[in-house]
Amino acid sequence: MRVITKSLGAALLLAVAPVEAQPKPRILEVPATASWQHAATGMILPPSAAGLRRGSVVDRTAAERDVSADYGGEDGLTTSVYLFQTPLPDPALWTDRALAAILLRPDFGLDPGAMPTAVPFRRPGASAASGLRATLPIAAPGLTSTAVAVVPLQGWLLKVRMTSGRLDRAALDARLTAFIEALRWPGESTPARAAAPVAPCPDSLAFRKAKVVRDDTADVLLNAITGSIELDEVEAGKAEPVVYCREAGPLRAYGVYRPNGRRDSYVIAIGDAGRALRLAPALTLDLFASGGSSGRRVAMTLLEHDRTSVLPSFNRLPSPDQAMAVAFSGQPRETISVTTAPPGKE
Repeated sequence: MRVITKSLGAALLLAVAPVEAQPKPRILEVPATASWQHAATGMILPPSAAGLRRGSVVDRTAAERDVSADYGGEDGLTTSVYLFQTPLPDPALWTDRALAAILLRPDFGLDPGAMPTAVPFRRPGASAASGLRATLPIAAPGLTSTAVAVVPLQGWLLKVRMTSGRLDRAALDARLTAFIEALRWPGESTPARAAAPVAPCPDSLAFRKAKVVRDDTADVLLNAITGSIELDEVEAGKAEPVVYCREAGPLRAYGVYRPNGRRDSYVIAIGDAGRALRLAPALTLDLFASGGSSGRRVAMTLLEHDRTSVLPSFNRLPSPDQAMAVAFSGQPRETISVTTAPPGKE
């Protein structure tokens, strides 16, 4: 089955198919002396920035949806730039995950229980302090400090990671500023809102064992379409912005975040590069016209760089561990996937 529809100027391709494996990374053909421009955002990575020279530009997708470039110099400063698309382009959420990834690195010698507080900043060309950044000292042989900055770019995110073996925290923060200012940023077609770091949720969720339930194909299709439209409308400023809080729990490779403190839904941010599981009340055809939810099922969707896949549903809100186990059990399954493509490419 294949259906093509429109959502806010983007093409949505719906297909019943297994979740596809990620393509192998590929090195883009960019001369060392030339600037590279990202077609979708207009972001330009110059051949050198703040005394650092760019290495290879790598694409982890087939259409520049997850791109990275390394910059280095003789002073031992290592810098990486990541530009990726995500259905949840919230800089606060992904800064939080980037900091978690830093704390979890065993070679950095950091305390996993001491989450640093990121601070807002305004990137060149922005009207508000829409980005977040943090710099940390490192107690590890050969390393002195590390930093991260995350900035929204019209539905995309740009992340900078910088680590030094000789600069202290303040000096690295100044170097991060110089590097960010040396990149060539696009103007804002829609001003991004000011950012604030993620805060812990005021309470915690309690879970009981949930059952996987059989979904009606029409309802699955409905949740795929409405979920994509909802995320698009938030990004376009046509719906109230979501503010995520961090669910209590030990620091690990994935984090649980609740939209606006809700107790009936959450997202699981997988890693720190834009992929997530979303658990929320399922919609049905019977109640869609009135804007209601079924109250009987919880839909689970896998949000990837350019694809939203509807996975098995539950009879109640499952624990994050159970959701992860069902989503990545390795068992063959069919799903409805929504793939976004630029206008005119459908």
